[in-house]
Amino acid sequence: MKFDPHIHSVYSGDSRSEVIDILIQAEKKGLDAIAISDHNEIKGSRLARSYGGSIIVVPSIEISSDKGHILGLGVDEIIPKGLSAVETVDRIHDAGGLAIVPHPFSYYRHGLFCKVDKNLGVDGVETKNARYIFGYSNKQAETLAYNKRLATLGASDSHFLKSVGDAYTEVNTKGYDSVDGILKAIKHRRCKAMGHRTSNFLIAKEVFVKKVLRRYPKREE
Repeated sequence: MKFDPHIHSVYSGDSRSEVIDILIQAEKKGLDAIAISDHNEIKGSRLARSYGGSIIVVPSIEISSDKGHILGLGVDEIIPKGLSAVETVDRIHDAGGLAIVPHPFSYYRHGLFCKVDKNLGVDGVETKNARYIFGYSNKQAETLAYNKRLATLGASDSHFLKSVGDAYTEVNTKGYDSVDGILKAIKHRRCKAMGHRTSNFLIAKEVFVKKVLRRYPKREE
């Protein structure tokens, strides 16, 4: 099944994508499952799950540790930002989630493995993040995953609707197409990164709209 584990909604503060529109776009892109992984926030994730529908929504949050970002895949609670990377990973595991490192070698995007030891006890890394301008960081992540036997994930890291599903994770749930089935498959590394990079033109256009025109939609409550 096709799963995009790293999508940002308006609740991230740096995305213009409404939750309902993300779900509609995910269906159009042929995705089977998504995770709304907002920065230090779970309102978007919970809202997505409340809508129901054909798309499986895995709880998630992108946590800002003191050294970089970590996804708490399967986590449905706030884990405080600013904790050490080790404590953040421990809290994710205590909450029943998987610790996934997004854009692990991208320094300008708070890539965790630019600053901490690679032996941190995470469960997986993004080896295909669609927002990388250059592919070298993805290649570094592939090498790390191979050497450390980590799950390899693809993710759009979408901050605007058109990019949802550009990169995604192909997950072998062995027929158990559910939140638990997805998490179990990733834990046992029955997954692989798929998809392509988002157009640099579209990324630049979105940055212009947000930073220059400062257009943001109102959040749903």
